[in-house]
Amino acid sequence: MRKFRSLFISHGAPSTVIDDIPARHFLEQLGQTMPRPRAIVLISAHNIARKTVVGTAVQWQEWHDFGGFAPELYQMQYRPSGAPELALQIAQALVADGQDVAISDDTALDHGAWVPLKLIYPQADVPLVTISLSHTMDNAAHWALGERLGQILPDDVLLMTSGSITHNLRDAFSRMQNAVGEYTVEQYASEFIADSYLALNTQGKAFWLDWQNRLRHAHRAHPTPEHFLPLLIARAAAGMEGEAPSVTPLHQSIELGVLGMDVIGLNWGPH
Repeated sequence: MRKFRSLFISHGAPSTVIDDIPARHFLEQLGQTMPRPRAIVLISAHNIARKTVVGTAVQWQEWHDFGGFAPELYQMQYRPSGAPELALQIAQALVADGQDVAISDDTALDHGAWVPLKLIYPQADVPLVTISLSHTMDNAAHWALGERLGQILPDDVLLMTSGSITHNLRDAFSRMQNAVGEYTVEQYASEFIADSYLALNTQGKAFWLDWQNRLRHAHRAHPTPEHFLPLLIARAAAGMEGEAPSVTPLHQSIELGVLGMDVIGLNWGPH
């Protein structure tokens, strides 16, 4: 069985693209150090639909789906080409597998997509296909989506999933308003991240389908699941037929003491 390469990125705030933080500097050099894929299939925590939607746009355009940030963010552009033929092939394969799938030529890229991509591939020169999360799909259905993508995506296509290894915005905003000086790391965040890595290396499907009850502090680290589901999908895609994938922590940092900015490669070694 071939190894399948997938990449999970904690995308952070829209301002990650301009902030002087470790995660930004790491992403800026990542595209120079990893092999260039023929295309990217990207799943963002901010792209959620009623069913699985595969993006067939010929040309993508950044969507400034946020408010209250620096004016320069709203002037930024990121406009890679699409890969509509690949998108249709993916959609057809998912439909053949019995999944409820739609296609869309909407050109909007949410910040969970274009912000990390702009840092990794600033020339916007890698074609892109998007796949949405679904409001109506549970952990098992999103896991099944990841497994199927692991089977059908060509070797030279990178699966990139974008979310956050921890995502409690209430805790983050509270710290922004009240903290003085450096932010101390909350124990719940560090323990949840540590447990997530341990599970990535040792646990299979049954554990991940029940991650909210199996991982310590899961409900505080993720009051809602959409920012963790991209990691679930990447893990499912990388561990074929029960195999345990190799897990590479490519980057680890934490902002505001609670928002993990981890970037994780799954089966990230040479093919």
